[in-house]
Amino acid sequence: MLKVSDLQFSYTSDQHALKGVDFALRRRERLGIVGGNGSGKTTLARLCCGLLVPTAGSVNVDGIDTRDTRLIHQVRRKVGLVFQDPDDQLVETTVEREIAFGLRNIGLSYEEVTNRLAEALRLFNLESLRRRPCGLLSAGEKQLINLASVLAMQPDYIILDESTAFLDNPSRLNLTGALGKLLEMTGAGLIFISNRLEDIWFCERIGFLDDGRFSFLGSKADFLTFLFETDTPLYGILRLLRELRDGIPDIVSRISFCATLDPEEIARSIVDINGGGNFGNRS
Repeated sequence: MLKVSDLQFSYTSDQHALKGVDFALRRRERLGIVGGNGSGKTTLARLCCGLLVPTAGSVNVDGIDTRDTRLIHQVRRKVGLVFQDPDDQLVETTVEREIAFGLRNIGLSYEEVTNRLAEALRLFNLESLRRRPCGLLSAGEKQLINLASVLAMQPDYIILDESTAFLDNPSRLNLTGALGKLLEMTGAGLIFISNRLEDIWFCERIGFLDDGRFSFLGSKADFLTFLFETDTPLYGILRLLRELRDGIPDIVSRISFCATLDPEEIARSIVDINGGGNFGNRS
């Protein structure tokens, strides 16, 4: 279990990035975290994998406190982090060398490195790019390489820190689709941090980080209710759903079961609710 208890972090005496965050994540669970710029999302990601040390409170990974410098290498084996900017994580010249880099560094045998490399290339449909120079890849391809590199290490927990921020919509769908398949296969726990609710809708729980604290942490259905009943600005499909809520009382629970926030899938759910689409007809 990855457990965060009363987590606080300050960059300076008057700059408090996190002000008391609590949650727990087990393997096979998916937690999506959304929040605005400056809400503390990236700080939280770096604390969870041991890149930062808490000012107060704790992060505990399968019984290991991230403040224990003697065991921090074990934490970083257990928790894989994919950064927002794909260029921040690339260190090698070609795709296959990049994916193999971390595997070689942890002392795996040549055979094991070869097997894990081949599996990662296959699962992410990257075989055709294996000898491509990393500098010639698109942003979406680079981020897939970073995700493949992290997952090849077989971590128990994966954190994506706004990893879709620089991707176009097809690249986002490609990355989240590949991620979903890998999570099913490996059983890893996931923390998916994003500014886009669409990216994290396949997670079971959602946390809304605001000014260094969770103002909400719970199920998708309860999160929709939270959004609809607070002053949180809503745009696009969510604004429309709030307007439809009075006419379709069951809309919140139904939408929470959608695998995505794709408008077509939501429309099908609304039609199912109303037995053919008589929106707002309560007779």
